[in-house]
Amino acid sequence: MDVLYENGEAAVGEVQDALPDAPSYSAVRALLRKLLDKGHVAYRDDRGRYVYRPVLARAKARRSALNRVVETFYGGSAAAAVVGLLGSKRELSDDELASIEAVLAKFKATDAP
Repeated sequence: MDVLYENGEAAVGEVQDALPDAPSYSAVRALLRKLLDKGHVAYRDDRGRYVYRPVLARAKARRSALNRVVETFYGGSAAAAVVGLLGSKRELSDDELASIEAVLAKFKATDAP
């Protein structure tokens, strides 16, 4: 999907070329077919060559992917996912921490009686 978002549209070979350690042409084609079946992408026929484009907005795709990660690896717990991310070895900058604190403060204010 990243390749499609970046380029606006791409054929199977173009997607494959843009991927590091790319799978086979057939595997990329099969993945694009699954995305098509799920309604995430659409295609146009360019003289026998299918050119795919994203249909799902990037923000919605992010939310969907993140929800799947939270469900799959954190038992559906957003709190556990946040703790998992914050517990990683990556150091957070002061700006990143301030941003996280600001979002948490908004959540607390929204939930207040």
